[in-house]
Formats: sequence, C-alpha cells, structure tokens
Amino acid sequence: MANNTPLKELTNIAGRNGLSNLHIPTITDGAEDVAGRIRLQKDDGIANYRWMDKKRVNIQAYEYLCHIGEAKEWIEDCLQIEIDPITELEETMRNGVILAELAAWFTEGVVKKIFRDTKKLQFRHSDNINYFFYALEVVRLPQIFWFELTDLYEKKNIPKVIYCIHALSHLLARRNIAPNIKNLIGTLQFTYEELTATQRVLDSSSLKMPDFKGVGFSLRKELNEDGGDYTLISPTTPDLIIEEDEESDVDNDNTSSTTTNDDEMTPKQQLETYFTSDPKNMEKLKICQSIARTWLARREYKEMQQVRQSTLFVSNLSHVQAQARGMLLRRDFEEKKITFESSEDWVLQLQTGVRGYLARMKYQKTLAHYNSNVDKIVQIQNFVKNKLVGDAYRKLTTDSNPSIGTVKNFIHLLDDSDLDFDRELALEDMRQNVIQRIRENTQMDTHVNGFDIQIGLFLRNAITIDEVVKTTGAFKKKQQHRRMSELAATSLNSNPYSLRGIDKESRKRLDLYQKLAYLLQTEPCYLARLLSMTGRGDLGSGVNARLIESTVVTLFGYATNAREEYLLINLCKCCIDEEMAYVGSTQEFMRRTLNDVLTFYRNYRYNHNRGAKERLFFRKLLSPLVNSIVKDEYLDLETDPIAIYHKAINEEESKTGRPSKRKHSATVQDALQDDEVRDTFVMHLRHLRERTTHFLQAITATVDDVPYGIRIIARKLRLAMEEAFPNEPEESIVRIIGNFIYYRYLNPAIVAPEQYEVIDAIVLPLQRKNLAEVAKMLQQISSGQEFDTNDIFLAPLNDFVKKASREFANWFMELTNVEEPETYFDMHEMNDQISTHKPRVYISPYELFHLHYAIEQNMDDLELRKTGPLRSIIQELGPSPFNSSLELQDSILCLTLSHPSDNIPMDPAARQQQLLVDSKRLVIYTIKIQSGESLKSILEAPVSPEHEDAWESLKATEFSDDHQEHDGGGDSITAKRRYVKLSQSDPPLDLQSLGFYQLKVVTSRLLFYLAKSGVLSAEDGYQQVINMIARDITGKNQRRIQRDGELSRVRQTLVHVKKKQHYLAEQRKNYEDYLNICMQNMAKKRGERPRYGLPFTRQYFHVRRLRKEGREPKFGSYKYSGKQLYERGILVDVNKIEPKDYDKISIILSMDQVNIISIEGTYSRWGIPSMQVDMPYENLLQTQFEGAQTMDVLDGMVKVNVNLLIYLINKK
Repeated sequence: MANNTPLKELTNIAGRNGLSNLHIPTITDGAEDVAGRIRLQKDDGIANYRWMDKKRVNIQAYEYLCHIGEAKEWIEDCLQIEIDPITELEETMRNGVILAELAAWFTEGVVKKIFRDTKKLQFRHSDNINYFFYALEVVRLPQIFWFELTDLYEKKNIPKVIYCIHALSHLLARRNIAPNIKNLIGTLQFTYEELTATQRVLDSSSLKMPDFKGVGFSLRKELNEDGGDYTLISPTTPDLIIEEDEESDVDNDNTSSTTTNDDEMTPKQQLETYFTSDPKNMEKLKICQSIARTWLARREYKEMQQVRQSTLFVSNLSHVQAQARGMLLRRDFEEKKITFESSEDWVLQLQTGVRGYLARMKYQKTLAHYNSNVDKIVQIQNFVKNKLVGDAYRKLTTDSNPSIGTVKNFIHLLDDSDLDFDRELALEDMRQNVIQRIRENTQMDTHVNGFDIQIGLFLRNAITIDEVVKTTGAFKKKQQHRRMSELAATSLNSNPYSLRGIDKESRKRLDLYQKLAYLLQTEPCYLARLLSMTGRGDLGSGVNARLIESTVVTLFGYATNAREEYLLINLCKCCIDEEMAYVGSTQEFMRRTLNDVLTFYRNYRYNHNRGAKERLFFRKLLSPLVNSIVKDEYLDLETDPIAIYHKAINEEESKTGRPSKRKHSATVQDALQDDEVRDTFVMHLRHLRERTTHFLQAITATVDDVPYGIRIIARKLRLAMEEAFPNEPEESIVRIIGNFIYYRYLNPAIVAPEQYEVIDAIVLPLQRKNLAEVAKMLQQISSGQEFDTNDIFLAPLNDFVKKASREFANWFMELTNVEEPETYFDMHEMNDQISTHKPRVYISPYELFHLHYAIEQNMDDLELRKTGPLRSIIQELGPSPFNSSLELQDSILCLTLSHPSDNIPMDPAARQQQLLVDSKRLVIYTIKIQSGESLKSILEAPVSPEHEDAWESLKATEFSDDHQEHDGGGDSITAKRRYVKLSQSDPPLDLQSLGFYQLKVVTSRLLFYLAKSGVLSAEDGYQQVINMIARDITGKNQRRIQRDGELSRVRQTLVHVKKKQHYLAEQRKNYEDYLNICMQNMAKKRGERPRYGLPFTRQYFHVRRLRKEGREPKFGSYKYSGKQLYERGILVDVNKIEPKDYDKISIILSMDQVNIISIEGTYSRWGIPSMQVDMPYENLLQTQFEGAQTMDVLDGMVKVNVNLLIYLINKK
C-alpha cells in the first residue's frame, strides 16, 4: 500500500464507475477562456495515436465558424433581420448588400442606393462594398482592420472580412452605438463534415488566421486608449484538458486488497480516511489549501485592481462621488435658505443700501472721468459714428443686392440732385434730338442725291439733243427722224464696267461699291482676315497678294487725315488680334505678327505717305545724333581686332612707303598682342559706349513726341501678349515690344538716315559703318541680351548692356501708356453722320474689281455669319467682272462714302429709359414712406393713415410752390419732379394730386410695364431697381463726370448735326433752283420758236385754234397723229387698237407750267371726248433713271417709249 498515489486512491474511491461522476475542484474551474471550449476526447473511431492532432485541427475550423456565427448574430441584432446560415454567409456577403444595410444602420447619409440584384454577382455590387468603406471612414475605424474589395468580392480573404466586422462591433459598442458581440465558442455545434470542409478551405487558401481574441486589445492600441476591457480576465490555464476512457496508470495489482473496504465507505469517508490516516498527508493538504487560498486572494485582488482601474468603475465612482457632493451641497443650501428666509427683510434693506451706494459711487466716478475726457469722448463718438456709417456704406457698395434698409439709410444723398435730374433729362432730350435730326438729314441727303441724278439726266438728254441737231441739220425725212431718235435713245446705254453712268443700274452698282468700301473701313475684321490670309498665302488662285495690299492702302487714303489714321490704327489692332489665333508662342508671335502686320503699317506710313509725322519726329530726334557721327571725319568705331590690325598695317605702309614688319595673316590673339592694335581697340570700345549712351539718353528722354500710331500699336502688342500668354515673364514681352519699336521703327532711320530725311548730307561708307555699330549696340540693349561668342569682341560691354537694357525697357513700357484711339482722335459712332463733307476714296476700277473678286473667292473665310453685311453686299453686287485678261481705261474712280444711316430707327429704349428714371424717382418716394423686406412686398402692403400723412409732408417739401417760383415757373426742376409723363398721348400725371395708395399703384404699373418690356425682372421682387438706386448713390460723383462728358459730346454732336442740316438745306435749295432755272431756260428757249409751223398743216390749225380760244400754253403745244409718233418709235402700243388705225388718234403734247408736261389723247371709239394727264418732267427722268424702256400714259391706254418721249420733249 506504500506505493499507492493519490490518483490511485481516487481511482479506488471512484469505483467501477470511474471518475466521470466525481467533481474535483481544479485551477481551471471558473476560467473564462476555458469555459465553452471543446474538450479533446478520444474518439473510438480513430484507432491510431494521432487522434489528438486531428481533433486540434478541427478546433481551428470550429473556432472560425464560431467567429462567423458571432458576426452573423451581431449583424442580426443590429439590423433586426435574419440572414443566411453560417456556412452560407461567406457566399451571401459577396454582393455587399448586408454590409451596405449595416453601413446605412450606423451612419446616416453615406449609403445612397443599394444595388440588390441577387440573381448573379455583378460589378455594380462593388458599390455596396464601397458604401461600407465610406461608413468605416466616417466612424474612424483604423485602416489596419479594413479589408480589401477583392478580399470579399473575389473571396481572397474572408477571415479578414469577419475580423473587420469584429473590430467594428467593438468600436461601436465602446461608443454605445451597437450591442456587444457575443462569445459563441462552445455553444455552437457543427457536423464533422462541415468542420472538415471549412478546414480544407482554410488550408487551401494558406491564409493566416486573424487574432480574434485580441481584437479588442488591438483596437485600443490603435486608438491610443489606456485600460482594458471591462471583462475580468482569468488566469492562464492549460489549453487542453485530456481525458482517457477507462485508462489509468493505477496499479491494478493492488486493487484487490482494498476492494472490500472501499465498497463499504463513501467517497467523502474515503477522502477523510486518506488525509487523516497519515499526518504528512494532512500537512500536505494544509499546504495545498494555503497555496490555493493565497492564489485565490491574489486573483481576487488583481480582479479588484482591474475593476477599479477600468473606465466603468471610475465613471461609476465619480458618479457616486458627484451625487454625494450634490447631496451635501443641497443640504447646505437648504440650511442657508432657511436662514436667509428668516432674515429676508433685513437682507433686502442691506442689499438695497449697498447697491445704492455702489451705484452712486460708480456714477460719480464715471461722471468725473467723462468730464475730464470730454474731448476724447467726442473724438471716440465721431470715430464710432464714422465707422458705423463707413461699414453701412461699404455694405451698400459691395453687396450685389443691398437691402431696402441699407439703401434707405443713404437715400438722403439723392435729395440734392436737382441739377443731376435736370441734366439727365437734358441728356436724354439731346440724344433724341440728335437721332431725329440725323434721320432728317438722311432724308434730305436722299433728296439732294435725287436732284443730283435729275440734273445729270437733264443735262445728258439736253446735250444729246444739241449734238444731234448740230450734226444732222433739219429733220425732214421720217427715217432720219426715227434714226436720230434711236441714236439718242441708244446713247443712254452704259458700259457694263462703268460706274459713272446715270442709269439706275450703274448708280446702284456704284452705291454698293461705296457701301463695300465704307464697310471695309469701319469693320476692320474683314480686311484683317484678308491680310492674314495674304500673309499665309491662302487667297487662292487668280488673286494678286501685292495688289491686295496696295488696294488696302488705297482704301484708307494713305492716312491723310485723322479719320483715316484712326481707321488704319483700328485695322492694325484687329490684325494683331487675328494673328494671335495662329501663334502658339512669343517667338512665333514675333515672326508672324511683327513681320506681316506691323511691317505693313510701317511701309504704309513711309512708302506711300512718306510719314510726315515720322519724318518730323526722326529729324527732331536723330538729326543731331546722326550729324555728330557723320560730321566727325576721324571717328572710327570698328570693333573687330583683325580689321583694326589690317588697317594699322595699311596706315604704316602708306606713311613709310615700306612693307610693314607685321605679318599679314594674323589671328585675333596675334592682333591683340600688338600694343597699338590693343590700344586702338580699347579706344574704339570706349567711343562706342559714349556714342551709344548719347543715343540712348536722347531716345529715352522722348515720350510725348513719339508718333501716336507707333505707341498705340505697341500698347496693343503688350495687351494682346499679356492676354494670350499670361504665364510669360515680363522680360519676354518687353523684348518683343523693344523689337518692334527699336528694330522695326528706329533702327532703319539710324542706319539709313538719308532715306528717311533725317539728314541732307551724303553718308560715306566709314560713317555708315559707325552708324551700324551704334545701331547694333542699341539693338543688343533693346533685346536685353548680352554679347555671346558670336560677338566676343564686344563682351567687355556686357555690363553696360545689362544696365542700359533696364533703362530701355522702362522707356518701352512707358510708351505703351497711351490713351485709346477714340479719345485721342475724338472719334465716336456719329462722326460720319454729323460731318458735312463725306469721306472719299480714290481708287481705280481695276483695283476695286480685283478686291471684289478676292472677297468673293474667300467669302466663307471673311464672313463667318451666313447673313452678315459683307455677304449681303457681295450678293447684291453679283459676280465680279474681274479676270486675268480684263483691260480697263487707266482712270480713277471717286467713291463717296456715307454712313448707312437710313436704317437708324428712333431709339425705342429712350422712352423706356425715361420711364425707368421716373420709376426710380417714384420708388424713392415710396421707400421713404414705407419699409419692407422687398420692393414688391412694400407695393403689396396695405397703406395706413400714418403713411398718408407722411406722404403729404413729403409732397409739401418736394413740390412746394416756393421752390417752383424760385426755380422759374413751369419749366423748373420742381415742375419736372411733380409731373410724370406716362405716355406720349396722355397729359402728364400730377403727383401733387395723388395719395400714397395711388402713388403705389402708379409705381406698380410702371414697374410691371418695364418688366414686361424686358428692362427689369420681377422674379426677384424688383431688386434690380433697388440696385440701380444704390449705384446712383455710390456712383453719384462718377456719374456726374461721365454725364458732363456725354453732355458735352452730345451738345457738340448736335451743333454739327445742325450745321450739316443747314448745309444740306442750302444744297437742296441750290439744286432745286438750278433745276428750275434749267427747265425755265429750256422752256423759254423752246417757247420762242415759231409755233405755227408750215401753213395749212395740222400744227398750224391747232395753234390757231388755241389762240382763238385763248388757251394757248405758255411754252407751246404740239399736235401729232398716232401714226406719226408710231413711225418715230415714240408710240409703242395703244390698248385694243390696231396700228392701221393709229392715224385716227390725235395726241397733243403741251407745257403751260415749267416742269409740267400735259399729254392729251383723242379717239372717236374711246367713248369719251378726250383723255388728259399732267406729268411732272421729273417723273420721266426718274423712269429713265430706273432703266424702264416704256411707260403707260392716259390711264394705261397708251404705251410710249420713255427715252424717245424725253427726246421729243427736249427737241420741241
């Protein structure tokens, strides 16, 4: 029995049933990490010894499935829905629907729309997973717990997804957003096949299983939080509890001896017997019990420490302490309250006395302080007032839609605007007067042109008849009469290429060409495109580029006056804009634009007009500088050492007459080693620097004398480049401007001064070489670049070049600060309408037809619109008569240009502008009386008696009789304020007679009319009117300056318009008088002829009868038969009468008044005695001008040849 161990004794105590029913407390009892674990128990189906390894492998699959179940149950608790089983959850979650619903549950606004098509997995399901990622980002889950999209969508790492859900559950539980996730290990059961299949998947994926146990600790670590979970942690226990079925190492040999006694004792008695039978066993038991109690006490202490250190315990303890402190404070407060309530009267008296004393002391102190600092207080008050007013005014100026209250605070600033109001009305009246007079002038000009045509027709017909009379004698034969009439008629036919004819077709063609020239002058975009195409060579076949350039020069009259120079500058500016569309860098800009457009301007000014302003400028600036070089016979600015070396050899040989000892072939180093050459070279560099400095100082001192055309084009260059190349450094832009101003403009006059009339002397080769050296230095300075290896000899001057470049650059930029051409030339849109002398262009027909042909061939490139003015004119002109073989007389055609003002309508916006001014005035009256959120709400708000009284007071101030008498009666400003003209036909409305309600009604109707007309918008409550009033307040001074300038210009325009009207009236009267005199002279001359003709003829008896009856016309009367007129070709046809009966028709032509032709016809079958018509002679000329060959007379019964009838009248 000595060899029995405690385990053997326990076996004996257990008996035959074993230890399965016996519970022995162990160290693992109560351990949380052991509870629920699967015990590794031997399976009878596994015969070999590796049964424990196989069971351990299945435990990994089991725990993984339990973690999936934990995530599944947590999601169901959150969403309150049931999802698929654990074994199917991996496949179900791939579409992301569950995750998106979970994201929508714990975050709002993240999930837009869940894609729920579960038939098959689609790529759009990835949006659902992305919503879950957005939600994780919102709740700030650390990235270490996140999974990738492919981990779930392609099932690459599903354990990472479950791990992420576990981490999310811990995070949300800590924030009291979601419930805690449960520990289901040991509570879930799975079949052996499920465990095996799961383990097989895990083994095939070769993935590392996440640490689900430590997810809470990892989360706290990532969130940098101290403390642990609120769950108490048990001490570490063995992971495996091994049991074997009915197997033991107990010695079976000794069991037989104690079997009988053991069967008679209970288990408890057996234990007592065991421990009491041997004192050593009892001592051992006591030691074990002591160790156990110590371990339990330590465990309990550690648990209490962990509990006390936990956030929950601290929070609860703080809550208990706070409640205790609150209870103590409330008890103390109640005691004090009882004390104070019992002494309330005494406390009130004490408080009153103390407060009164303190208030009096504070008041006395404050009053003394204010009395001692009155000046400072006034300054502070002024500062505060000014700041408040400034802030309010700044709000008025900066707010896009200022409120009515803000505007109302400054509405008083408009009260002193009597003069402003008067000038606004005067400005509008003058504008309407100018437009009306321009229309009248246009109509009068049309009449004058009509008289001009009539005089031309009259003179042409009269001259034709005189020439026929001189050459043919007395027309005795009828065939000769007819032949001469036909000659007179055919003489009217004009050359199809002639623009000087008086017929309607020629005049129309001439008028269209004049319109074309005017359009090309005033709309420079067309010629800019044409010149751009010329530079690119895109004009097409048959178009001469050089002829186009010369024609453009001709169109602008060589800039001989301010108008043509102004238009030419606009053309150059437009050319720059046109060229900018084809360049991509500043270098390309220099090559294309400067070479094409600006060279055109320079050649235009110099080669054609010889640049009068430029010659004067060059002569004044460069003449002293150039003369200082030209007249210095000993000056030599050669900078090439080799050239200096050879020159020294030549001078030495010339002086001595012997060959020089210097070798003739020498390098630069050899030349500079010669002392004489080196000294000469240094002296030349010094002289070159001095001469260049003189030129530079003189040029940079000149700003205002530089011709305006060069300055404005330089300004346009700078603005165009700054807009097209905003990232280009300023140095590059200055370099381009310097290239234009100096290299293209000044440099040619320096190098060749005699060609630009800078000097009158002849420039010798050495002198020209010196000028070239100076020009080269200035060019280097203007470019801002130092000398490189190509000019290594001038490298010592680089410091000078660098310093001078800055000075030159400042001068270039200063030249670009110039006013716009409209201001400089005082040009505006009505200049051509008010000028009494129309602009003229002298051009050859060949150039004009060629320009027509070039425009026609490139119409789509020149006119981008389908209905543009250029396209309309070219379509009316028809095909150009130009061709390569066209030969015309060498003559010059004068085109008289005029503004197409016949289409100027009366300004419809002027009346609306007047109504807008009146509306603003009425709105000011309204908001002075009544306030509201918007103008529309004010107009719709009811009117109270207080409003009516305030309106009566305002009327007494605004429309007082004293002001009216002081201003001078009905035309005063007060009268204009008092009356509002709502329409042209109705009388003005008297505001004095209106009540405030009626005022609001009138204001509403005016605003509604303006909104309907498109002037205002009613959608914002007429806020636009309030904005206009605010702009009137803030821009009052600026508007005054602008209005004064407009008044001055419009007043001057009106004076010019009146002068032109007077000029046209005189011209019209002169034309009328001249035409009347011509008609009277013709009638008088024809009337002095014998009227009887041959005796006993038809004409003889006709005149005698008229004399006898006293009806003889003053200027003669002639009677013909229809046959006579038909044979002469005058009578063409008589309605319903055969030619054989024409001899029975009598036609009488007579003139009793100047310019009135009476035609009388008699025929027995007409049913009336006679038919008569009076026809002004101008009507015949107008019909002839329109190109009509025939016309109907006598109520359409007779058709006559117009040209032959005029011929007959002039003859008789």
